[in-house]
Amino acid sequence: MDITWEVAYARLSHERMLRTADALISMRPDTVTLSGGEPLSVPGLFEILERFRDAGVGVVLHTGGQGLHPSMVGTLHGLCARIVIGIDSWAHAMQALHMLDVGAAMAERHAEFGLDAHKVHYGFDRLEEFLAVTAAGLPNLAFVAVGDAVTTDHVRYLQALAPQGVRVTRDDQYTLPRVVNS
Repeated sequence: MDITWEVAYARLSHERMLRTADALISMRPDTVTLSGGEPLSVPGLFEILERFRDAGVGVVLHTGGQGLHPSMVGTLHGLCARIVIGIDSWAHAMQALHMLDVGAAMAERHAEFGLDAHKVHYGFDRLEEFLAVTAAGLPNLAFVAVGDAVTTDHVRYLQALAPQGVRVTRDDQYTLPRVVNS
């Protein structure tokens, strides 16, 4: 079972956040995706991530990258199974991907990370440029996910632009079926 917790929208006290995390753990999910607003803005986020990790629950962090600081990167790589950077802002997304890539190069074990381009409707040329040029400078980048409105032929084209080892997919594998708000 996979659960998505819109943790930033919940606006719970720290104690209630921990109780919610424990309740989710008791459901024995394989994965919990933390999303909703900006999870990096949640006070005590690392303690919540540690609870899931210590319970053997895989964590997917879905963030726009706002508030990501280099001092956080190593900890996030150690606590998350996957980090998904959404394109709320190209500048924040690119900065976050670069920080995650540097952190991955320095870590013994690192989270799989990549770009969620589902929200890209206009400016697809920026995504093409990213895959053809920028992604080559991110040797640890694992994936770029696009929306299901993108045709199979266009996904193949984007994959051809991408560096070897970067998956381009239109599978919505980052939106999981069960959403918990509190």
